[in-house]
Amino acid sequence: MISRKPYLLRAMVQWAEDNGLTPLVAVDATVEGVQVPVAYVEEGRITLNVGFGAMHQREISNEMLTGHARFGGRSEFLQVPMAAVAALVVRETGEGMVFPDDLDSPAMEGAANETSEPSGLRLIDRQGDAGEPVGGAEGLREVSEDQDGDEPPRPPRGRPNLKLIK
Repeated sequence: MISRKPYLLRAMVQWAEDNGLTPLVAVDATVEGVQVPVAYVEEGRITLNVGFGAMHQREISNEMLTGHARFGGRSEFLQVPMAAVAALVVRETGEGMVFPDDLDSPAMEGAANETSEPSGLRLIDRQGDAGEPVGGAEGLREVSEDQDGDEPPRPPRGRPNLKLIK
């Protein structure tokens, strides 16, 4: 059976871009076949902006995420097997999902049939105030499903803006 991960990744990236948001992908750089600039890998992980504005000639196939991105002013070819994609997060809202390693294993599918819980996907939210999660999914935390729905949405994080009014 074909993995669900590339389909979910393509859908979330398209949703983020359609809404003018920035899709970030946490990558396990230790997986065989990953081609990213080693200087930007921290603790075996790297977070990539995979939006069209940041990643040119991007292709998300069922096996691989590929494209060209600039690092320190130099264009680099990126190649990320689907097995190395750990999570997707939207920079502005912190929304996204973590992809477990065994998302499409027979054991996971059996567990999904026996329980009403979501099969291995977790919604996530970003911790802290600054920038994107460095080094991948460890900068992310799970959102509890029983959170109070009366809470107002959080404003987007980033640089504060001052508007001069005369």
